[in-house]
Amino acid sequence: MSDVSKKPEEEAPQEQPKPRTGRKGKKFRDKKTKKPLFKKKPIGGEKNGGFRMVRIRKLPRYYPTESRRKRIKNYRKAFCKHKRRLRPSITPGTVLILLAGKYRGKRVVFLKQLKSGLLLVTGPYVLNKVPFRQIGRAHV
Repeated sequence: MSDVSKKPEEEAPQEQPKPRTGRKGKKFRDKKTKKPLFKKKPIGGEKNGGFRMVRIRKLPRYYPTESRRKRIKNYRKAFCKHKRRLRPSITPGTVLILLAGKYRGKRVVFLKQLKSGLLLVTGPYVLNKVPFRQIGRAHV
């Protein structure tokens, strides 16, 4: 009976392990308290002694009628990345004959190839009235 009369010694409270979530590697987070949707604001004026409820976060003014479509991926090279190939016979100073456009049939002098792939040619203007022109490779 001596055991019953003695008070059990108080032990330090032990921490219980937190319950695991279903995800691996994610730390356990306590559930956050929900924030209120409305705030109570007083209505000013002599005879207005009441309150009104105002949304803390306003609702969107625009609701799209259709969901946006996903863009289809384009695996082609951009035009600016294309390689510009020129016939080996065409070098600066070569005389070319234009096959299309306003100056069709005119002989012109090739000056250089531009980054876009077009050819820069000239008459010269004094001789046959063809100014500096940018011409595609297919038209010479």
